Amino acid sequence: MVLVGRSSSEDMKGECRVEHAIENPFPTFVDGLSGSVHEVLTASLVQWLECGQQVEGNIWPNHKPDMAKLLFEDLSTWHSDLKKTTISIMPSMYDLIPPSYIPPQEHATWVQEHAATLLEESLFLRNGVDSLGKTRNVAYPALREATISFFYTGSYRVARRRPNIFREQLPLECLALFNCVLDGLVKNGNGKSYPNFSAKEYKAIYTKMVKLLNDIKGHPYHGPKLAKQLHSWSALTY
Repeated sequence: MVLVGRSSSEDMKGECRVEHAIENPFPTFVDGLSGSVHEVLTASLVQWLECGQQVEGNIWPNHKPDMAKLLFEDLSTWHSDLKKTTISIMPSMYDLIPPSYIPPQEHATWVQEHAATLLEESLFLRNGVDSLGKTRNVAYPALREATISFFYTGSYRVARRRPNIFREQLPLECLALFNCVLDGLVKNGNGKSYPNFSAKEYKAIYTKMVKLLNDIKGHPYHGPKLAKQLHSWSALTY
């Protein structure tokens, strides 16, 4: 009989995080429980059975809804930690710390305005121009630091669950998540709280960012440079 202990539970959470990181970071509660989260649970069951473990009686169907809810709620924690990791790095690297001459009561407005500037035309993705005068897309050091800290070397290290993908390069879907964090800075520049990292708040923003990155990927000049850039980040951890 299989009882979902701590190790099994943590393994399912890890699988759920990496699947949603590369496919659907913002499932709605209903869609998540019936769709992507459900698929992770089913895959876990298949894996347990293939390893020779048994499921007795009605244990699986009786506990499946509770396990699905547990995984869905864990994604919220994962989102929260993504924000914390990124926000701890980005203010200093993107010069989002108000200078000393700005009065304290104006700090929030100052941060919001400067973060909004970064979001315009996706400037936060760029880092000057190359030797040919072309824009250096997805090259800002803050993006590299946040990526490595969260996806490769942090406590979650989702990259280790799909080394065949993450060793080659960071998936564009993961990179798109950082745009959502900057959007939170624009909405709440005081840094004390941020909008919930939910499908309602961020799905549209995320989808738009994925399209932009795919457009860059398909560009004859910038596409190969993007692939090389993302590969170089992953190479730093393998």
